[in-house]
Amino acid sequence: MMRNRAIILIGSLLTLLLFGCNTEMKLAKQYMAERPHIDAAVYFPEKADVTVEYNTELDKKTEVLNGFNQDLFLDVMYNAYAKAMGDYGVEVYVPEDFENIQVDSTHWLVMLSRTEISGRITEYEDFLFSDNDGFDYKHALNTVNVASWFEINDGEWRPVQFCEHNLMDGFESKAGFSILTNSIDYSYTIDTLKLEDVYNYAVYLGKLYAGYTYDYMMNSYIGEEMEKMNYSYQTLLRYDPYKKKLLYEAEDDGFIEITE
Repeated sequence: MMRNRAIILIGSLLTLLLFGCNTEMKLAKQYMAERPHIDAAVYFPEKADVTVEYNTELDKKTEVLNGFNQDLFLDVMYNAYAKAMGDYGVEVYVPEDFENIQVDSTHWLVMLSRTEISGRITEYEDFLFSDNDGFDYKHALNTVNVASWFEINDGEWRPVQFCEHNLMDGFESKAGFSILTNSIDYSYTIDTLKLEDVYNYAVYLGKLYAGYTYDYMMNSYIGEEMEKMNYSYQTLLRYDPYKKKLLYEAEDDGFIEITE
């Protein structure tokens, strides 16, 4: 009897899971069908908060932001964002009157209200293990951290959305056991960041933010519609405009909602 109950319970859970996934997919397709074209007034800040942190433990700081032009970085990021939004069917425009912007389900107001750019040195620990021992090699890597806060209005102000990403030196290592020296042969290479890489990173972030914006709005719609059906289960989805596919969103692959 207990086994039969367990089977019934598992079957019920699987049915609910499949129902939820199918419903979310249907709602996502409905969302896109009802909004083949969206206009978005998008504002990025004129300035970013740029800092270079001094690593007291390593007694050094990064030089990668020497000569950094934040205006250029923000312009590149904005242009990449606007172009990528177009791939999602969202046309970015600059309104004539900021005080009179139409906002509804197909007219958005998107504001990147704050951006922090920080250059720092990150200590990376490379762990290697042999049959009997473990080895720890530490390396100081240049890092550029970019944190952004977005505010979105589609008829109502949504909770603030946050995203933080790091750009770091490229790093590779290899190790092998040397019979001649009876020790580990360890070598590594570091592809040191250049200022050009930071501006290319702005392109990457603009595209990333565009996808996060669209997916957030789509998932918000799905969640609201499922709530109307008194169904709380929700799996976040991601839309790939290049392959025209809906995918399940990986963990930490999207905005983080600021609730306070």
